[in-house]
Amino acid sequence: MLIGFLLVCATVLAKHNEKGSSANCNTPNCRDCTNPKAENEACTDCDPAYVLNGGQCVEKACNTPNCKACDNPKTDNEVCTACDPAYVLNGGQCVEKACNTPNCKACDNPKTDNEVCTACDPAYVLNGGQCVEKACNTPNCKACDNPKTDNEVCTKCNDGDYLTPTNQCVPDCTAISGYYGDSDKKCKACNPECAECVGPANNQCTACPVGKMLQYTDTNTPVNGGTCMDQCSVSSTNDGCAECGAQIGGTAYCSKCKNTQQAPLNGNCAASSRVAFCATITSGACTKCNEGYFLKDGGCYQTDRQPGKQVCSSAQGGTCQTCANGLQAQGGACGECHSTCATCSTAGDPNKCKTCATGYYKENGDDTTAGLCKKCSEKISGCKQCVSSSGSSVICLESEVGTGGSVNKSGLSTGAIAGISVAVVVVVGGLVGFLCWWFVCRGKA
Repeated sequence: MLIGFLLVCATVLAKHNEKGSSANCNTPNCRDCTNPKAENEACTDCDPAYVLNGGQCVEKACNTPNCKACDNPKTDNEVCTACDPAYVLNGGQCVEKACNTPNCKACDNPKTDNEVCTACDPAYVLNGGQCVEKACNTPNCKACDNPKTDNEVCTKCNDGDYLTPTNQCVPDCTAISGYYGDSDKKCKACNPECAECVGPANNQCTACPVGKMLQYTDTNTPVNGGTCMDQCSVSSTNDGCAECGAQIGGTAYCSKCKNTQQAPLNGNCAASSRVAFCATITSGACTKCNEGYFLKDGGCYQTDRQPGKQVCSSAQGGTCQTCANGLQAQGGACGECHSTCATCSTAGDPNKCKTCATGYYKENGDDTTAGLCKKCSEKISGCKQCVSSSGSSVICLESEVGTGGSVNKSGLSTGAIAGISVAVVVVVGGLVGFLCWWFVCRGKA
């Protein structure tokens, strides 16, 4: 009996010690109060597992300090998932926010009357000093249908950006070969006679299809474009071209003129007395070009216009120094990148692309390092032109089979999708077969 009495006393003492000084206050679970045990008693501090709310001590939902919601509350495996308003989640703990502006990631003069938000959390954009929820998931999109869904379709881009045929936003329509930016901020297809252009007319071409050569409307303003004409052919008269031996981008240009006092300029015969482009003319061909031009196949070319800009980006002393494809010229001659590359660091190597040819993309999306270019349609079915986006995703800019939200931007190739489908069929078929066998065997038993 004595032992039992002692156990009861020990239990009471233990409970008393657990409550601390709360025994002095009538308010349940209150550790400290003013006017204890009086009608005007006011609790000022609660026991550890409780928080003060309207003068009462209510049980905390989570043990993690300043945590509003958590998984496995009040256990060793508790994981905080949301913090109180003035705190943010960091490494499983709730730390005080650096800025008072809601959903603000970075600010000047934090937690003062002069606080100015400078950057918002990922799902928000800065608007008038406040962080407002993004209306659309499509990058740089101002207005869209079905916002924040798999079927989102951008209908208007931010100021300065253009809407592509696949409802993406780009800063410049030259990102899509064969398109130009119109006045309503949309990328429109060039005239069929042009490969690239600055407008819808057939005299606004800035590059021509294979087998055609560009004739500028005004040679003093090549940026305004011109008309695509037939490639070089040997003249039937005493003037014009004698040989069409220069090849640039699959198109033939003049390499020797019939008039021995002339030489090819940008692929057409011209008198050097009119434009001092050639230093030495021999039998209708140039053997040395003047400053500002580079020599190729008997003619002189300029780097700021077609077709020379396809070959060379900088010239000095009448020869090419840096090739348009990123390679250094060797003795004035340019090597060729692999067909999948637009620019490269090593000639002919598919793994050394810096930028990709039309219809290809680089998974790392980094133009400063060499890598492998892959076909857009292997990443997104029916995609004709694309660019790398964040991570391994790709944005389709021109497609044969759909636009906007219907375009697969997640990055699963058609081969991968087919492989997954086959695997699912095999697994399901095997499971059905096993169950049939099991029930048949049980029936015989």
